Amino acid sequence: MLPRLRPAEVTDGPPATPPRRPWGAADEGLSMNALRRTPLAWRQVIHRPMRLVAALAGVSFANVLVFFQMGLSGGLYDSQKRPLQRINGELVMVSRRYLYLGEQLNFPRARLSQALGIQGVKAVTPLYLGLAEWINRDTRQQKQAMIFGLTPENPALRIPELEANPLLLQRSDAVLFDSRSKKVAGPVATMVGSGEIYQTELRGTRAVVTGLFTMGVTFAADINLLTSATNFKNYFPDQSADDIQMGVIQLEPGVDPRRVQATLQSFLGSSVKVLTIPELEKAEVNYWQRNTSFGIIFGLGVLVGLVVGGIIVYQILYSDVTDHLAEYATLKAMGYDDGFVVAIILQESLILAVLAFGPSLLLSLGLYGFLARSTSLMVVMTAQRAVLVFVFTLVMCSLSGWLATAKLRRLDPAEIF
Repeated sequence: MLPRLRPAEVTDGPPATPPRRPWGAADEGLSMNALRRTPLAWRQVIHRPMRLVAALAGVSFANVLVFFQMGLSGGLYDSQKRPLQRINGELVMVSRRYLYLGEQLNFPRARLSQALGIQGVKAVTPLYLGLAEWINRDTRQQKQAMIFGLTPENPALRIPELEANPLLLQRSDAVLFDSRSKKVAGPVATMVGSGEIYQTELRGTRAVVTGLFTMGVTFAADINLLTSATNFKNYFPDQSADDIQMGVIQLEPGVDPRRVQATLQSFLGSSVKVLTIPELEKAEVNYWQRNTSFGIIFGLGVLVGLVVGGIIVYQILYSDVTDHLAEYATLKAMGYDDGFVVAIILQESLILAVLAFGPSLLLSLGLYGFLARSTSLMVVMTAQRAVLVFVFTLVMCSLSGWLATAKLRRLDPAEIF
C-alpha cells in the first residue's frame, strides 16, 4: 500500500528562491564528475586512429631511446663491477692513488703481510693485475687482455672452474681464458671446450690456454685471462715480485669488516687504502661516471630522449586543441571552467603515456638481448629501471600536455563566436 502524500504547506508571499551558489570547489567537483561520466579524453585520443598511431610511435621511440641509454650505462657500470664481485675476501688493500680496476698502481707486498697481525684477520692473498696484447693466431690481430695473477692454493678471486680443478694452472705457461671474452680473440672457447689446447703468446712469451672460466669483460680490456702468481711474473718480468696491485684480506667469521678496516687504516697510514667490497665497487662506478665522458654522454642521451618524446606529445596535443577550439570554447561558454577543459588534455597525455609504454618495454627487452650478445656487457632489464622510465614518461607527457593547453587557458569564448 502506497503511503499517503502530505499536501504542500501554504505560505504567504512568493516562494523562496534558493540561494545562489558561488562558482568554486562544488562546481569544479561537478565538472570532474561530468568528465568521468563522459570519457572525452579517451574519445579524443581514438577519434583519429592515424594520429594516435603516430603519437604512440613517437612516445615509444623516446622511451626506447631512454631505455637504450640507461641500459648501456647500467651495463657498463655493472660489467666493471663483475671482477670486484668475485673477490674472495671482505676487505681490499690498494694503493692510495687507486682510481679504477686495470690501473697498474703498485704497493709493497709487505703492507699486506702487516695486516696479518691485526685481530680478526684470517688470511691475506695478493692479486696481480696486468694488461698485455693478445694475438689472434689465425688473423694476427692484437687485442688488449687483462691478466689476473693469483695463488691457486688461496685464490684472490672466486673462480668455480679453478676451485674444481686447481691443476689447470700447473704448467709454467698455463692461462685460463674467459669464455665471455670478445670474439675477436679467436675460436679459443670452442677449441678448448672440445678438449684441444690453444697456444698463443703474451708479451713475447708463450701462453697455453688449458681451461675456461666465466666472468665477463670490462671496458678496461677485450679479453680476461687467469694465471698463477708465478706465471704472472714470467709475463711481466719488469715488475718486482714484491710489488702487488691489490691485496685481498679475509676475516674471521663474525668479525665486523668496518672495525678491522678502521684499525688497518690507522695502523698502515696513508700509503695504502683499505676498502670494503661495496666501497671498491662504488669507487669503480664513480670513476667511469665522473672522470670519463661516459656519464655525460649517457646522461645527455636520456635527456634527448625525453625532449624528443615531449615535443612529439606536445605537437599532437596542440593540434588537438587547435582542431577543437570551437568545442572547447562552447564548454567554457556553458560554464565549465579552465580546470575542466585542461583536465581533458592532461588525461589525453597520460593515456598516450600508458599506451606507449608497453610496446616500448617489449622493444627494449629485445634491444637489451641484442646488446648483451653483441657486446658481452651485462645489459639487463630491471624492475627499478622499468618503473623509473615509466615515471619519466608520465612526467614528460603531463608537462607536454600542460604546455599544449596554454592557448586553451587563454581562450575567451566571445572571441570565437
